[in-house]
Amino acid sequence: MKRKLGLFTLLLMGVFLLVGCSGGGSGETLTVAVSGDAISLDPIATNDNQSSHVMTQIYEGLVKINDEGKAEPSLAESFEQPDETTYVFKLKQGVKFHNGEELKASDVVFSLKRAIEAPNVKHLFDTIDIDSVKAIDDYTVEFKQTEPFSGILAALCHPGAYIVNEKAVNEAGNDYARNPVGTNAVKFVKWTKADSVEMERFDDYHGEKTEYKNLIFRVIPEPSNRVIELESGGVDIAYDISAIDLEKIEDNEKLQLLKSFDYGTTYLGFNIAKEPFNDPKVREAISYAIDIDSIVKAVFKGLGQTATGVMSPTLAYSISDEYEPRARDIEKAKELLEEAGYPDGFETSISTNENKDRIDMATAMKEQLSEVGIDVSINVLEWSAFNELIKNGKHDMFEIAWTADSPDPDTFLYPCFHSSAKGEGGNYIYLEDDMLDGLLEEARFSQDDEERADLYRQAQEHLMDITAWIPEHNKELTVGAQKDVKNIKLSPFGWYQLAPVTKGEK
Repeated sequence: MKRKLGLFTLLLMGVFLLVGCSGGGSGETLTVAVSGDAISLDPIATNDNQSSHVMTQIYEGLVKINDEGKAEPSLAESFEQPDETTYVFKLKQGVKFHNGEELKASDVVFSLKRAIEAPNVKHLFDTIDIDSVKAIDDYTVEFKQTEPFSGILAALCHPGAYIVNEKAVNEAGNDYARNPVGTNAVKFVKWTKADSVEMERFDDYHGEKTEYKNLIFRVIPEPSNRVIELESGGVDIAYDISAIDLEKIEDNEKLQLLKSFDYGTTYLGFNIAKEPFNDPKVREAISYAIDIDSIVKAVFKGLGQTATGVMSPTLAYSISDEYEPRARDIEKAKELLEEAGYPDGFETSISTNENKDRIDMATAMKEQLSEVGIDVSINVLEWSAFNELIKNGKHDMFEIAWTADSPDPDTFLYPCFHSSAKGEGGNYIYLEDDMLDGLLEEARFSQDDEERADLYRQAQEHLMDITAWIPEHNKELTVGAQKDVKNIKLSPFGWYQLAPVTKGEK
């Protein structure tokens, strides 16, 4: 088989968006409005965008994805691959953690071993033989993979592989998630739950220091309130601008709007471990009972696009462009429900977080499902409570999105659908499918592009055939900012590095 290890390092080319490279000036505080609070500030304790927004400012990994979509050194000075399963990283010397400790190979070994064993992120790193991770000397780390996996460098760019200080973790114990210590350009100061996270410039940073002194993330769940704060100057940057607010920013000469597609899919999920969703006929009936295309167009008002397949078309090997949104067919839905033993329908719930678009989606689906006898209640929870619900299998149906954790599509399909990832790993639908597991495992380790493409095609077709979930929306990232804020870079992963940002005129 032909080996093409460089494919996935190219997937981000042209996707990153850089705005306002010229100008800029110093400012004491950069304030960012976010739609939800972080769950944890320990890289291995969670795998959600709200937490990643914060952690990306505090921590760094061995490598990072650059603007050309390639993995390049970050805390590593260099890296090499002596053979197809071995990686060796030479660390930068003199790098300081925020607690004053110098970065050593022992910290890297400690961090990687934690990640390999952590339920939330182990799907990214479980090809690494945990016993092979070792420090050759104070500034050299080596590990071996159990099998060659071409996406491992991209996986190491994920927040789950951020390097922590062993001493800080051990001293803080269970409190570490609220007392993070990294090496990046800003250091943690204070976290007020459901309100804000405060950081400040790290003067001993090994790279270029931030022009601003303080960085504050303000939690503002309501989209219109984030825009109001932006318009009034209360915040410098606002994430997750809703479709109905786009014109307010575009028409305001003091503001700027940034947009870019991500690597994710918003979907309606089922708890397949529960009746009646363990019956594929019930899931298929629901897919016929709702008009996803019309609901998406009404809710998102042209922002992004209706999803047609399980995997975003921005990812390699996606076959989503070969599908059309399923046409609504009430009679077909009723027929399937009768075949499944539910001629009169049933009672159930749709759970989601405090995301207005997802709530609106659930509300529209509730109304349409009532026409086939399915009585739906909507359960809206704060972000961390919602995560606990779906990770513990306490839900019926649910609204959420998944964004690939690296440029490799393995980090979309494997966590969302492999049986080993049920619950905390990302398989919130609790799917157990031996055939699918086999396809995903074989695709993960194949070194041939054509073979991987075929395996991922089979996997996607199978998931659509069994209505594993109902794809809804491919998101377009939206960020609003003051006009004088420069160097904002959008990433298709949905979390952004703010160290280069400047504000004000020189």
